[in-house]
Amino acid sequence: MKRILLDHIKQYWVIYLTLSCVYVAGGIFGAVGVSALGPEKASELGIFFDNLLVDQPKDIDSVFLQQLAKDSFIMMAGIWILGMTVIGTPLVYLIVFSRGFIFGFTIAFIIHMKKLMGLGLVLLSMFFPSLIAIPCLLLGAGLATIFSFLLLQGKTNGESLRKDFLYYCVASLCISLGAVAAGVLQGYFSIVGIRFFGF
Repeated sequence: MKRILLDHIKQYWVIYLTLSCVYVAGGIFGAVGVSALGPEKASELGIFFDNLLVDQPKDIDSVFLQQLAKDSFIMMAGIWILGMTVIGTPLVYLIVFSRGFIFGFTIAFIIHMKKLMGLGLVLLSMFFPSLIAIPCLLLGAGLATIFSFLLLQGKTNGESLRKDFLYYCVASLCISLGAVAAGVLQGYFSIVGIRFFGF
């Protein structure tokens, strides 16, 4: 499995490099966006964030974890569907950029509001799940882009099309399960982080 994955990435490295750059660009814009907030907007978001911390479960809540898992699956399913529309590739890149923007903005804002405590919360609640979530996002987006290009270029037809479609579906499902697991982990670690830092 590892060998297949490495060969796949090596074959389509340009696509994955482009997606990675788009994600990083989104993260940079998100982080810079925090500094662009005015005092009033920053105060409003700070109040919202504090309320969010208060409302978030302090103990393991299956409903909370299931919602995060559902959100992750819906996002990956949306990317999968866009991969079959041929013209959906720009939207796939937009999703990757927006996820990077949200990630960068969230990290920068939490650290800006909570200083060292915020840095600790980010490291505990976001860093470890992101080691799974980000690769799953990029792999899912890469598969969708590759399949769209195959359809656009007309290189697949008949048996070849069915084979490529089956591969696309199975690979996307496996990656989606990884994204779901990352969503659950993020929920678990966020609960642990909030309890640990006493928010």
